[in-house]
Amino acid sequence: MASKHNNKIRVRFAPSPTGAPHVGNIRTALFAWLFARHHKGTFILRIEDTDTDRVVAGSVETILEALDWLGLEVDEGVKSFELQVSSQRLVSLWPTSFKKEKNGVLQEVGEYGPYFQSKRLDIYKKYAEELVAKGHAYYCFCSEERLEQIRKEQEAKKLPPKYNGHCLTLDAAEVKKLLDGGEAHVIRMKIGHEGETVLNDVIKGEVRFKNSLIDDQVLLKSDGFPTYHLAAVVDDHLMEISHVIRADEWLPSTPKHLLLYDYFGWAKPAFAHVPIILGPDKTKLSKRHGAVSILDYREAGYLPEAMFNYLAFLGWNPKTDQELFSRDELIKEFDLDKVNKANPIFDIKKLNWMNGQYIKKMTANELQSVILNEAKRSEGSHGLILGSFANAQDDALKKVVKLAQERMEKLVDFAPLTDFLRQDKLDYDAKILIPKGLSQTQCKTQLQTALDVISKIEAGDWQEEKLRKTFLDYCEKNNVKRGELLWPVRVAVTGLANSPDLFAVMDILGKKKSIERIREAISKL
Repeated sequence: MASKHNNKIRVRFAPSPTGAPHVGNIRTALFAWLFARHHKGTFILRIEDTDTDRVVAGSVETILEALDWLGLEVDEGVKSFELQVSSQRLVSLWPTSFKKEKNGVLQEVGEYGPYFQSKRLDIYKKYAEELVAKGHAYYCFCSEERLEQIRKEQEAKKLPPKYNGHCLTLDAAEVKKLLDGGEAHVIRMKIGHEGETVLNDVIKGEVRFKNSLIDDQVLLKSDGFPTYHLAAVVDDHLMEISHVIRADEWLPSTPKHLLLYDYFGWAKPAFAHVPIILGPDKTKLSKRHGAVSILDYREAGYLPEAMFNYLAFLGWNPKTDQELFSRDELIKEFDLDKVNKANPIFDIKKLNWMNGQYIKKMTANELQSVILNEAKRSEGSHGLILGSFANAQDDALKKVVKLAQERMEKLVDFAPLTDFLRQDKLDYDAKILIPKGLSQTQCKTQLQTALDVISKIEAGDWQEEKLRKTFLDYCEKNNVKRGELLWPVRVAVTGLANSPDLFAVMDILGKKKSIERIREAISKL
């Protein structure tokens, strides 16, 4: 895999600023970042903004925000000083969360800039004209109408669509005349259509392409902007990229790129085409499968550590049974030889499970800090995270967080799991109060018994573990089955058939509210 780079690993993430980055974009960036970190290399952010019609304002900032959310630090290239470090970390030992501030600026850091392709047009023009001079490219003056006619003729004959080489027949004098006359033109690469071009891909192994099927690709458009093919090859060479890590969808373009390296006489980087992420229906992951932007998952309550871990497993296999990895563990274990050829399936259930595991691993204090920080970050929509506890005192909130933690899969689960605690009156079907084996009358008796037990508990003893001991001791001394007493009490105080720990709930509610809810349950019966 070594080349002219003397084994120094330099990889780039080169998105187009056409909107918010999606899961596939960011997974590729994450693979490149992990590979760079594993080999103590450099991770570069280059912005491929030459398709001006598709550029969306603010996209670069969103890309940087997404990278930062996952902790994919950019070593070189485009950085933003619009992102200001917030005062608290989302999670202990995890990269700092960033907050947008007005009047920030995008900056370029490194020796190989500019890192915006739109600032490198003179460079591309120079190299395109160099290829013409060497006989590896030519000027094409065909109009859109002519090209459309060629396409229709090929479709009628069921031939693969490609340029028919019309302008290759123009002699030098005619070309000069047209150029001098200001005729609109592009520069196309000249393909030798005999034989094959062979790619030795780091992930896929040997891939062969018939040159007869490769089109005379446009390299420089009539507006002076390059196509991806010229710009990517020139930039990867000049920026000394050692490994081109990109999605499988670029594989068909690779023979053109390999030929360009040969035409220029440049050493080739190693190519690694990572498998495309599929939805559950085994089609390419898209809008119909759910969230579009990677930042949609932040808004949906996922932790950056969990998303980082999950994305690493989309196409990579550590070849062990371990599923939860820290960042340092992933850096240590990750390499391209463990990336699969098969396309991974994006499984939202697995992501939810993994996110839930990360939530469970936190201390209650850490989770409380994360919830409060996320509520603060989301500002106007903080109720989505905190629900009715938006204005709770710190100590009260800590108990509620601990109560919800075991049942949470996402941060946004906190509100629906805990809002019953602050409701004035619970709305539920009285039937769920009655456990199996008890009649309605017996259930009513058990609730009255609970009130009698509670009446003997002093206010100073109203704490989770003391409540637990008092009720369990009563059951043991009076030969009462725990479920027959505790089930109706639990439903009475929560209004839920499936709920958190009864005594933790009663501790949070307090004696007065617990009694009120049990009396209300008796009334329902």
